Amino acid sequence: MKTLLILCLLGAGANALFGFGESKTTKGPKISLGSEITIPHTDDDQDTGEIVIPFNDPSTTTTKRNRATTTVPVIKVGGIGMDRTRSTMDVRGFTSTMNPRFTAATKRLPSSDRHPSSGCPNRIDAYTFGPDFDYAFYESTVYKTSNNRIAHVSSLSEEFPDGPRQVNGALYDPEREMMWLVSERSVYGYKEVDGDWKLQSVFPKELPSSVGFTPDAAVRWHNKHQILLSNGGKFALYDEYWNKSLMTGRTDSYFENLPDRVRGISAWNSQGNANIFTQSLVFVYNSEAKKVTGDGVPLGDFWRC
Repeated sequence: MKTLLILCLLGAGANALFGFGESKTTKGPKISLGSEITIPHTDDDQDTGEIVIPFNDPSTTTTKRNRATTTVPVIKVGGIGMDRTRSTMDVRGFTSTMNPRFTAATKRLPSSDRHPSSGCPNRIDAYTFGPDFDYAFYESTVYKTSNNRIAHVSSLSEEFPDGPRQVNGALYDPEREMMWLVSERSVYGYKEVDGDWKLQSVFPKELPSSVGFTPDAAVRWHNKHQILLSNGGKFALYDEYWNKSLMTGRTDSYFENLPDRVRGISAWNSQGNANIFTQSLVFVYNSEAKKVTGDGVPLGDFWRC
């Protein structure tokens, strides 16, 4: 009997020692993995002042159990019916340089290099509308177009004397009646005098340090804002007269569903549509729907030569 009693006491002591049979448990502190932390949309280069620009409400992003998620759309690869089903992924680890959305230019579209048209350029470096013609630039060549037809071809030095040898952005400012060309980080401003473009005496200018990238395009948005774009997904509102950046930020946060590698935009019509030119394709973009309305057309097929 004594032996049995001693064994029972030892068993109870062991349970107490190793925690078996405890009615209370100890819980560690609940640790959040950053889901309560919000990062405001700011930019170190942004100047103060009221600037009304379209802001992209990221409707594709939702919150579920304190985790930010985004939905990947169904896409077809090469038109052969390989659908990727919709799925949800945790985007908390995405950096600001990643855009989880698919833009129109990521579709597998016919290449203008494979379907050249007679005499029409297959690629461009820059595009803009002008007072009488639209202008497309490729290397040292300028194409003047009207009603989707190439009306005149000349050299860059002939059309815009005393200017750059090659451009990576072009934009016409109707209010100041000025055509400005961007070459690397230099800006050249021209006015038309007796039918010829004349470089203005205050140009060229070097872009200010607040434009923290070398532009790959210059466009005029439907609300008359003049914008420099980079292939890396950045933009800057720019005033060429004062040579000042009014604001900088991420392109996909303010200008929704633009194709990749935009090179210029035509004038906007009364329905809010404009042709968006990339390196080798042309898309029709609707400012109200904030998206392209069809597949891209190869440049060589879009122009009539």
